[in-house]
Amino acid sequence: MSRMRRTTIAVTTMAVMTVVGAMSAAAQTGGGSVSLTTTPNPLGLGQNRFDVAVKDARGQPVANAEVTLSLVMPADAKTNHPEMRTEGKLNNVGGGRYNGIAMVNMVGAWHVTVTATQSGKPLAQTKATLTAHGTRPGAPAAAKPAGPAPTITASYW
Repeated sequence: MSRMRRTTIAVTTMAVMTVVGAMSAAAQTGGGSVSLTTTPNPLGLGQNRFDVAVKDARGQPVANAEVTLSLVMPADAKTNHPEMRTEGKLNNVGGGRYNGIAMVNMVGAWHVTVTATQSGKPLAQTKATLTAHGTRPGAPAAAKPAGPAPTITASYW
């Protein structure tokens, strides 16, 4: 197995309701869940794969959901850095699994939101803050990019 670690973030809609502090539409409409896994983990510069599993309130895979991914790096007034955002729909790969590739071209904290809907109704949502690194932990020093990291230029879905 490669040196890359895979970490799973699983949050049920009830937990999202508690973390956010307000009743979300997902929590009100069935109590499904989504789990997010990224490769590489932690996020790195360049292409990152986002894999999502969607389950209904009974824990069964949801094969016909629409799953969207949003990555936001907040603006930083100290450095006059504008907000960066990329969004897209993930691919349905069957069996309640969805995936997509997104470009991460800036080191730092990214707010990630995964939302699953079914027949136009909210099913589940999870939010996490993931940190993108310029190099992978344990990577040789030569793998560091030269110069400042560029801003996000494209998303691939």
